[in-house]
Amino acid sequence: MNEFKQFFTLSETFIVFVVIIAVTIIAGLLLGKFLQNKINEKTKGHKIDVTSFVFLKHMMVSTVYFLGFGWAFLLLPITHTFAHSLLAGAGATTLILGFASQQLFTNLLSGFFLVIKRPFKISDQIEFQGCRGKVVEINMQSTIIEDENGDRTIIPSSLILNDKIKVFTSASP
Repeated sequence: MNEFKQFFTLSETFIVFVVIIAVTIIAGLLLGKFLQNKINEKTKGHKIDVTSFVFLKHMMVSTVYFLGFGWAFLLLPITHTFAHSLLAGAGATTLILGFASQQLFTNLLSGFFLVIKRPFKISDQIEFQGCRGKVVEINMQSTIIEDENGDRTIIPSSLILNDKIKVFTSASP
């Protein structure tokens, strides 16, 4: 009887985990589409810089995924054991994660400063290290430019802040 009760509890936990993951994915996708439609609707026919709006959309959708997945993983019994092990080796883990994610954090901080400083915006023509094209997206980790052939170049944010950029078109602030 005790084994049946334990199996039912584990099955129930797993079902709740799957439901939370599914709801998180659906909520993230719906929020992303909703926000993109709102951005398109509000900026259609206007000369409005959409860079900040797209950035905020990515941040909001990422927050939904982070909270949803975090909540789901906290329900699993295995994560409690993992959390205790992780805390026991927190010093070594922090050191390893710090070295492993150094470039990621550099790009994230650089992307944040790019959005705040706005040396260029979406739809500007820029040249960076010999690549010239129209800026089609600026996110936390990179800037994507598209050349006249439709080829896309992804430039990490940390490189953009540390090198010379030539901006060919830019609307007034």
